[in-house]
Amino acid sequence: MCFAASIGSNGEPSRFLCWPAVGIALACAWRAGLVWSLPAVAGAFFFGILRFDQSSLALSGAIATLAGAWPSAVALRRLSLWKPSEDSHTDTIRFFLVTFLICAPLFSLTAVAVASMTGSLASPPSFSLNAGLWLSSALGTLLLAPALLSLIYAPAERNDQRPSFDLAGMALGLGVAAVSVLLARAGQTRYAMLALYLYFPISMWVAMRTSERANALTLLVSGCAILASSLVGTPGGAADPSRSVEIGALLIAAIVLSHLVQALASDRLTALQRVSRLAHEDTTTALLNDRGLLSVFGDLLVSPERPNLGLIGLTLSNFESMTDLCGTIPAIQLEQSAATLLLRQPGVRCAARLSAGRYALVIDAETVAQVRSVARDLYASLNAQLFATANGNLRLQVCVGGLQIDRHSLIDSEDCLAALTDALTIAASVREPQLFVEPLSQLMIDSRRELQVKIEHIREALHESRLELYAQPVIDPDAPAGMVSYEVLTRLRDRDGSLIQPPEFLKLAIKAQMSVTFDRAVVQRAFTWLASDPRHLARTHKCSINLSGATMSDGAFAEFIREQRLLHNIPAERVVFEITESEAIRNPAAASRLVDDLKSQGFCIALDDFGTGLATFEYLKRFPLDYVKIDGSFIRNLTSNTIDEEIVMSTVRVARRLNLRTVAEHVHNESVHTRLREMGVVYLQGDLFGAARPIDSIFDQLTELPTEIEDQVTDALTSRSI
Repeated sequence: MCFAASIGSNGEPSRFLCWPAVGIALACAWRAGLVWSLPAVAGAFFFGILRFDQSSLALSGAIATLAGAWPSAVALRRLSLWKPSEDSHTDTIRFFLVTFLICAPLFSLTAVAVASMTGSLASPPSFSLNAGLWLSSALGTLLLAPALLSLIYAPAERNDQRPSFDLAGMALGLGVAAVSVLLARAGQTRYAMLALYLYFPISMWVAMRTSERANALTLLVSGCAILASSLVGTPGGAADPSRSVEIGALLIAAIVLSHLVQALASDRLTALQRVSRLAHEDTTTALLNDRGLLSVFGDLLVSPERPNLGLIGLTLSNFESMTDLCGTIPAIQLEQSAATLLLRQPGVRCAARLSAGRYALVIDAETVAQVRSVARDLYASLNAQLFATANGNLRLQVCVGGLQIDRHSLIDSEDCLAALTDALTIAASVREPQLFVEPLSQLMIDSRRELQVKIEHIREALHESRLELYAQPVIDPDAPAGMVSYEVLTRLRDRDGSLIQPPEFLKLAIKAQMSVTFDRAVVQRAFTWLASDPRHLARTHKCSINLSGATMSDGAFAEFIREQRLLHNIPAERVVFEITESEAIRNPAAASRLVDDLKSQGFCIALDDFGTGLATFEYLKRFPLDYVKIDGSFIRNLTSNTIDEEIVMSTVRVARRLNLRTVAEHVHNESVHTRLREMGVVYLQGDLFGAARPIDSIFDQLTELPTEIEDQVTDALTSRSI
């Protein structure tokens, strides 16, 4: 927007006058359309008639206003269409460039050209005339256009709650103008100009702390006051035109810097708000994400007027399969439909997408029945939906768990979500419908917290290397004299030094998904112990190590074994890896890959706990096994239970036909031992032959090594000392 300038009889710009026709025309044409600039053009014409009493000068002002506003508005619109920008500083820079390179030059050139053609200029136009008109139009545009746009159009586009005016900034700007006027009146024109330079830090301060609208309006009011100070002359004299030009240039610089700083500050605030929103909001469904749910639900739980709440979890069990078969877009549409369904539930407080196909919903619920009712509606709406794929139809499988949280329960959001996970696990384990809802009691909360403490103890024990190896001997007819076969067992030391027994920590390790880490630690510790003394390897015939089900699904475990074997120089034929039958049945493909990899390295394989998985003897043929270990539940009552005896006899016969060695576990008395011998089972393990002991003492009851093996140990010790 620009200010019109009066043109004196000598053709020079005299005073800056307050009729910003070009600024108003540009703002209206840019945001409302070119036609809306015509009232400003007409206003420029009538103002020229009143001010100069010359229709030619009034006509030149109107035409110049039109020539400056229309091309500038068209340029700004084309720039927005060419490359739309969401950044305030980009729009601000575009506005500055259009003002300085199109609007102000066209206004000044058109005004001078029309005035010259109509004979309104007494002398040919000079450079100072064009420069003065350019300066006045640019200054008026920069002052008034942002203020007008923020007043008329910004409220409809922005929801900024900050004040529309900065009274402190206005007061400081007016104070600077007043000080400059007083100094000019006192004849101190140099100090009067220096005082105006204080406007720079004031405008920067206002820009950094206010909104776009407040900054524009503050600059308009304070800028007009600074501009008015240029009209004040020295005592007894007229105002100095050069001083007016200098003040105008100073104002332009201050306004440009202020708008740029404000735009950058606004972009930074917008970016922070966007990041904050993304940190708490899911982009796919516009629901909360897991962090957002923890925050919102946490605030709700600590509210003094909190009602009884219901927390419902929903899992699309076969969502990954649906994504693979149907494609990404139908999967996204399904998630958005599920989000809409969640938000339609009665009494909804908040809803969240925890991950792909997993959701949580918080509702007002006075009773468990209300939570169960909502959970059933969700289950009925989503479960068994049919989706057509290229390979046939796919039915959606849904699992729903729910909790009713009493208003008096002392619990945080993390504990609630952990309890919800347990409820979903229970729901997934039941038959149709896979639905489970219960009240969340304080006893459940305390029990889970105690469980978490125990899990943390186990994690800490592994991290601090408080894992200890024990071993139980195995009667092995293949073992030469002076050598022994044994199974590696594990114990953990608690913080106080007491032993944590396997039944306690193994289940917790599985629950905390630490099985793979645990097995790696056992293998590494066992291989390190075998390599620590040549006598250990020399006296070991077979060292058996158990592997968990999660380890069998770890694709990198076989490579880890290879690295450890090469690092410690362990003969593979001395080590037996035991895989559990039930886990092998649960994931036969992964178990088969692992067994094949270990066999290719030379390790022996045993199928542990055979009979507990209710499998057929097909699994004895599927895997390249060396040993079959009959579960102790069939051995303990062998002499008194004919069914157990028949199962053991069948296993022994099939294993013998497959050329497998059969190991009987948990042999605790002589009568069982005698019956096993009669059946032909000669590989035996149990307390009858030796209880589990620290692995360092596994060889204490052995006779001396044969001479040839003793010589090998002596040579190994000699080479190590060298």
